[in-house]
Amino acid sequence: MFLFSEQLSQAGKAVYEAQLASTRALFQAACNGGARALALQLDTARATLAAASAAGTQLWSAPNPENLLQVSRTQSQLAIERIGSYSRQAKEVAQETQEQLQSVTKGEFAASRQKIDELCQIVKKTPVPLLISLNNFLKSPFASGEEGYDKNKAPRHGD
Repeated sequence: MFLFSEQLSQAGKAVYEAQLASTRALFQAACNGGARALALQLDTARATLAAASAAGTQLWSAPNPENLLQVSRTQSQLAIERIGSYSRQAKEVAQETQEQLQSVTKGEFAASRQKIDELCQIVKKTPVPLLISLNNFLKSPFASGEEGYDKNKAPRHGD
Protein backbone atom coordinates (compact mmCIF):
# COMPACT_ATOMS: atom_id res chain seq x y z
CA MET A 1 0.00 0.00 0.00
CA PHE A 2 2.86 2.38 0.72
CA LEU A 3 4.29 1.68 -2.72
CA PHE A 4 0.95 2.56 -4.30
CA SER A 5 0.55 5.77 -2.33
CA GLU A 6 4.11 6.76 -3.23
CA GLN A 7 3.45 6.06 -6.92
CA LEU A 8 0.19 7.99 -6.78
CA SER A 9 1.90 10.89 -5.05
CA GLN A 10 4.71 10.97 -7.60
CA ALA A 11 2.27 10.76 -10.52
CA GLY A 12 0.16 13.56 -9.04
CA LYS A 13 3.27 15.65 -8.54
CA ALA A 14 4.32 14.99 -12.15
CA VAL A 15 0.89 16.15 -13.40
CA TYR A 16 1.11 19.27 -11.25
CA GLU A 17 4.66 20.01 -12.50
CA ALA A 18 3.55 19.49 -16.11
CA GLN A 19 0.72 21.98 -15.59
CA LEU A 20 3.13 24.48 -14.05
CA ALA A 21 5.52 24.03 -16.97
CA SER A 22 2.65 24.56 -19.41
CA THR A 23 1.57 27.72 -17.64
CA ARG A 24 5.15 28.97 -17.52
CA ALA A 25 5.67 28.28 -21.24
CA LEU A 26 2.41 29.99 -22.21
CA PHE A 27 3.22 32.98 -20.01
CA GLN A 28 6.68 33.22 -21.55
CA ALA A 29 5.27 33.12 -25.08
CA ALA A 30 2.71 35.79 -24.20
CA CYS A 31 5.38 37.98 -22.59
CA ASN A 32 7.61 37.63 -25.65
CA GLY A 33 4.75 38.72 -27.89
CA GLY A 34 3.95 41.62 -25.58
CA ALA A 35 7.59 42.70 -25.53
CA ARG A 36 7.71 42.67 -29.33
CA ALA A 37 4.49 44.70 -29.51
CA LEU A 38 5.86 47.19 -26.97
CA ALA A 39 9.13 47.49 -28.90
CA LEU A 40 7.15 48.16 -32.07
CA GLN A 41 5.13 50.84 -30.26
CA LEU A 42 8.27 52.53 -28.95
CA ASP A 43 10.01 52.44 -32.34
CA THR A 44 6.90 53.85 -34.00
CA ALA A 45 6.63 56.62 -31.41
CA ARG A 46 10.29 57.56 -31.91
CA ALA A 47 9.92 57.58 -35.70
CA THR A 48 6.72 59.63 -35.47
CA LEU A 49 8.37 62.23 -33.23
CA ALA A 50 11.36 62.47 -35.55
CA ALA A 51 9.10 62.79 -38.59
CA ALA A 52 6.97 65.44 -36.87
CA SER A 53 10.07 67.41 -35.98
CA ALA A 54 11.37 67.23 -39.54
CA ALA A 55 7.96 68.16 -40.93
CA GLY A 56 7.71 71.13 -38.59
CA THR A 57 11.12 72.35 -39.65
CA GLN A 58 10.20 71.99 -43.34
CA LEU A 59 6.86 73.74 -42.85
CA TRP A 60 8.46 76.68 -41.03
CA SER A 61 11.12 77.04 -43.68
CA ALA A 62 8.65 77.11 -46.60
CA PRO A 63 9.16 80.47 -48.35
CA ASN A 64 5.71 80.76 -49.91
CA PRO A 65 2.22 79.20 -49.69
CA GLU A 66 2.84 77.03 -52.76
CA ASN A 67 5.87 75.37 -51.13
CA LEU A 68 3.92 75.09 -47.86
CA LEU A 69 1.19 73.10 -49.64
CA GLN A 70 3.78 70.91 -51.38
CA VAL A 71 5.57 70.14 -48.10
CA SER A 72 2.22 69.47 -46.42
CA ARG A 73 1.18 67.08 -49.20
CA THR A 74 4.53 65.26 -49.05
CA GLN A 75 4.37 64.92 -45.26
CA SER A 76 0.80 63.60 -45.48
CA GLN A 77 1.90 60.90 -47.93
CA LEU A 78 4.81 59.94 -45.66
CA ALA A 79 2.44 59.73 -42.69
CA ILE A 80 0.11 57.42 -44.60
CA GLU A 81 3.06 55.21 -45.56
CA ARG A 82 4.19 55.06 -41.92
CA ILE A 83 0.67 54.06 -40.85
CA GLY A 84 0.63 51.26 -43.44
CA SER A 85 4.06 50.08 -42.37
CA TYR A 86 3.03 50.09 -38.71
CA SER A 87 -0.11 48.07 -39.42
CA ARG A 88 1.85 45.47 -41.39
CA GLN A 89 4.40 45.14 -38.60
CA ALA A 90 1.69 44.92 -35.92
CA LYS A 91 -0.07 42.22 -37.93
CA GLU A 92 3.20 40.31 -38.24
CA VAL A 93 3.82 40.52 -34.48
CA ALA A 94 0.28 39.33 -33.74
CA GLN A 95 0.54 36.41 -36.17
CA GLU A 96 3.93 35.29 -34.87
CA THR A 97 2.71 35.50 -31.28
CA GLN A 98 -0.38 33.49 -32.15
CA GLU A 99 1.73 30.84 -33.90
CA GLN A 100 4.10 30.68 -30.94
CA LEU A 101 1.20 30.30 -28.50
CA GLN A 102 -0.34 27.57 -30.66
CA SER A 103 2.89 25.59 -30.87
CA VAL A 104 3.50 25.92 -27.14
CA THR A 105 -0.07 24.89 -26.40
CA LYS A 106 0.15 21.81 -28.62
CA GLY A 107 3.43 20.69 -27.09
CA GLU A 108 2.40 21.34 -23.52
CA PHE A 109 -1.00 19.74 -24.04
CA ALA A 110 0.70 16.57 -25.27
CA ALA A 111 3.06 16.54 -22.28
CA SER A 112 0.21 17.12 -19.81
CA ARG A 113 -1.87 14.42 -21.44
CA GLN A 114 1.00 11.97 -21.09
CA LYS A 115 1.36 12.74 -17.39
CA ILE A 116 -2.38 12.39 -16.84
CA ASP A 117 -2.35 9.06 -18.70
CA GLU A 118 0.45 7.88 -16.41
CA LEU A 119 -1.62 8.90 -13.39
CA CYS A 120 -4.64 7.03 -14.78
CA GLN A 121 -2.52 3.91 -15.30
CA ILE A 122 -1.45 4.01 -11.68
CA VAL A 123 -5.04 4.48 -10.51
CA LYS A 124 -6.13 1.52 -12.67
CA LYS A 125 -3.64 -0.67 -10.80
CA THR A 126 -5.18 0.29 -7.46
CA PRO A 127 -6.29 -2.66 -5.34
CA VAL A 128 -10.10 -2.89 -5.02
CA PRO A 129 -10.23 -2.67 -1.18
CA LEU A 130 -8.26 0.56 -1.36
CA LEU A 131 -10.56 1.92 -4.07
CA ILE A 132 -13.63 1.27 -1.93
CA SER A 133 -12.18 3.12 1.06
CA LEU A 134 -10.92 5.93 -1.17
CA ASN A 135 -14.31 6.18 -2.87
CA ASN A 136 -16.10 6.34 0.50
CA PHE A 137 -13.65 8.98 1.68
CA LEU A 138 -14.29 11.10 -1.40
CA LYS A 139 -18.05 10.66 -1.15
CA SER A 140 -18.32 11.81 2.46
CA PRO A 141 -17.76 15.57 1.94
CA PHE A 142 -20.28 15.66 -0.89
CA ALA A 143 -22.94 13.39 0.56
CA SER A 144 -24.92 16.07 2.40
CA GLY A 145 -24.96 18.34 -0.64
CA GLU A 146 -26.25 15.56 -2.84
CA GLU A 147 -28.90 14.63 -0.30
CA GLY A 148 -30.11 18.22 -0.15
CA TYR A 149 -30.21 18.38 -3.93
CA ASP A 150 -32.11 15.10 -4.12
CA LYS A 151 -34.67 16.33 -1.57
CA ASN A 152 -35.26 19.56 -3.52
CA LYS A 153 -35.45 17.68 -6.78
CA ALA A 154 -38.02 15.16 -5.56
CA PRO A 155 -41.59 15.90 -6.65
CA ARG A 156 -43.65 17.51 -3.94
CA HIS A 157 -47.02 16.14 -3.03
CA GLY A 158 -49.73 18.78 -2.78
CA ASP A 159 -48.33 21.19 -5.37
